[in-house]
Amino acid sequence: MTDDTNPKLYDLSRRRALAGLGAIGIASASAGVGTSAYFSDEESFDDNSITAGEFDLYVDYTTSVDQDEVETGGTPEDGSPNTGTIQGGVSGQYQIADVKPGDSGELGFDPKIVDNSGWVFVGSVDGVTDYENGQTEPEEDVDGTGGGNLDSGTNDGQGAGELSEAIQVTVKYNDPNGGEREFNNPADYTLADLLKELESGFLLDGEPFSSDPSGTQPYPGSPDQTTQNGPGVVIEWEVPTSVGNEIQSDAVEFDITFDALQFRNNGEPENPFADTTVFPGDDLKNIVSNAGQDEIISVFGGTFGDGSSYTNPLNIDTQGLKLARASAERPFIEAQVVASAAKTKLSGFRISPPPADSNPTGEAVRVSNSSDDVVIANNIVEDFEHDTNSSFSEDLSAINVFGGNSADAVENVTVLNNVVRRIDGPSGSGSVGISIQGNVDEATVRGNNISEVGEEESSYAFGVVIRGTDNHSVDPKNVDIVSNDISSVLASDSTPYLGVGFGVEADGTDYLARDNTIDNVNIGVELKGAATETVLTGNSISNIDDSVNDTNYASIPRLYLGDQAGSAPIGMFITDNSYDVPVKSDGPFGPIDNFGTIYQQAIVPQ
Repeated sequence: MTDDTNPKLYDLSRRRALAGLGAIGIASASAGVGTSAYFSDEESFDDNSITAGEFDLYVDYTTSVDQDEVETGGTPEDGSPNTGTIQGGVSGQYQIADVKPGDSGELGFDPKIVDNSGWVFVGSVDGVTDYENGQTEPEEDVDGTGGGNLDSGTNDGQGAGELSEAIQVTVKYNDPNGGEREFNNPADYTLADLLKELESGFLLDGEPFSSDPSGTQPYPGSPDQTTQNGPGVVIEWEVPTSVGNEIQSDAVEFDITFDALQFRNNGEPENPFADTTVFPGDDLKNIVSNAGQDEIISVFGGTFGDGSSYTNPLNIDTQGLKLARASAERPFIEAQVVASAAKTKLSGFRISPPPADSNPTGEAVRVSNSSDDVVIANNIVEDFEHDTNSSFSEDLSAINVFGGNSADAVENVTVLNNVVRRIDGPSGSGSVGISIQGNVDEATVRGNNISEVGEEESSYAFGVVIRGTDNHSVDPKNVDIVSNDISSVLASDSTPYLGVGFGVEADGTDYLARDNTIDNVNIGVELKGAATETVLTGNSISNIDDSVNDTNYASIPRLYLGDQAGSAPIGMFITDNSYDVPVKSDGPFGPIDNFGTIYQQAIVPQ
């Protein structure tokens, strides 16, 4: 990690531009709230007497809105243009009135640095804030949060609105010479997701359309403020037509800030949005251990620093501590990561621990110790396996949210937009993609891509599972499994146990599995508990692999769903979800394993 040994040079070589989409009021039907967005430039050369060339940041912006198939500028009420430049205190305004489901728009930013090349970071200083603004009668029928007043004339009901999570976004680089390239946008990427990522800052690539040189490059200098040599950034947004009355009268506020640092003599740029910037070769474990409450640690990977991986296990045990990648190059952690404090976040890493040889090392990422409000997002967890030379034979989990204390629940945990793949436990044990286990109250597993779990070697496997623990008898409750892509969860056919797409092995309350895609598994959904507490809707289940049953119980048909208790609403599950073949309710089937498991009812091909 580099130190700032020359603060005068730092002041001289840094520029910031605040480009904030300050507030959008959106309503369903005709109940509209029009609010505004502000852009400004904050920069200073105060008390400096030495200048070496020019280094100034300009950000041109363009806005548009498409409402009812009529494109407008999304301009201020005074009719001023929907384009402008953020620099030297100049501000612009972006107003959207009466936005409804189906409407869309675009924000375009073109950063320019005059005249030296520089590193350009984009971030959000204040993050995102939702407002409920009271509720219309239709909204009250579908949204029980409440908050604010419809007639207050200003945004209120802070934190209760749903708008930022209803707006979907796509972020792109725009080539000034023509063409565009999308960032690695997750499916169903929301405005809330984007702004939460930007709170920790992100280094933009000055040459995203070139593969030579590789890796994130500085922005090229421009000879003047009108010449665009580097790429622009475009944020396209839309309110899907599937969004309902829950957003009526809601509003959202946020800012987007650009920050530039000179490139010359600054090959390791300090992230201006973070408290600490870490480069490969630095002691990340020690930095995390000594971090303060609510700090942001921005971590570089790739060819920055000495280009090495981070090899020491991490315990994020300070409240509010956030670890996030600094650029497109993912930092590589070849060790286990544990989040054991409230309000912590792990975002943007590649994680692949060494083979597990004991129960404490059997999870690549673990949330535990009654840690509330934890976020595990945008990571790749892959290539995790058992140490075959050890006697360890318990489950292997990529991500486990573990409520081990019966008296103190792990609350409000989010597992979001992660990639989990190649999780491989040997025969005699199990492999798990994402697990919600024990005393957990309110967990959301959304937008994750989970594949190659079990790899036809584990005795059993789960893509996503809600389950209890032997430590106590308190099961998870209020768990949402939404919009995940689960595929290739396959067990070995040397034992009679199955690879399960989504499983419930607990008797808690309020489980929701919605809009998930489950493909190429031994059984789509397995319910060993909470059959009447589980809602399945909008899921797609296909390509059931019958190899395990063909080998061990040839009389059992392909299982799209198996219900051990026999109380699940099978008819509703058939009509509310989609299948690749016509299906029917049937059963009982079993016993199907050495434990005498019997599915009292099941969904099978017609």
